[in-house]
Amino acid sequence: MSFPIIFFLSFLAGSLVKLTDDIEDKNLGIHRLYAIPTGLAYGFVMGNLMLIDIDVSFLFGGIVLGCLLTGKIDSRGHYSGMGAILTMVFLFGVKLSPLVLLITTLAALDEIRDLIYIPKSMDFIFDYRLILKIGVLILVILKIIGLNALIALFAFDIAYILTDRIIRRVFT
Repeated sequence: MSFPIIFFLSFLAGSLVKLTDDIEDKNLGIHRLYAIPTGLAYGFVMGNLMLIDIDVSFLFGGIVLGCLLTGKIDSRGHYSGMGAILTMVFLFGVKLSPLVLLITTLAALDEIRDLIYIPKSMDFIFDYRLILKIGVLILVILKIIGLNALIALFAFDIAYILTDRIIRRVFT
């Protein structure tokens, strides 16, 4: 799939995931039920990305499993997102490989700070989810996964960070 489409859809997914997070977790003055449609939207976007590009499928499949393992999917909005992703996967089929388990491990390690004590000196690593980014970069360099996965990851994270900053400015 072409770079602009993967970048745009991954950016959209990242923004919708962060919006869903903040509607559920922060007092934005928006009823929490609005997290359900944003969750469904990001789920369908991620599900479509998983269908159109195998490398992005490995990436998002691993991230979703990593978030499930670490308990990050914990609200109605994210349950709706998971439901949409699973609907796409079951209806249209997604090819996965054992590589998803490696990406799952990397994604789970990025979230481990919420489960165990991590020294403050390592906050930077977890604030910017560097374990997954460096891991995917290594997989791309070794030609184990395609460049589209790295593009999708960076687009997703850029949108997630920008959406966080916008929400903080608008709602605080």
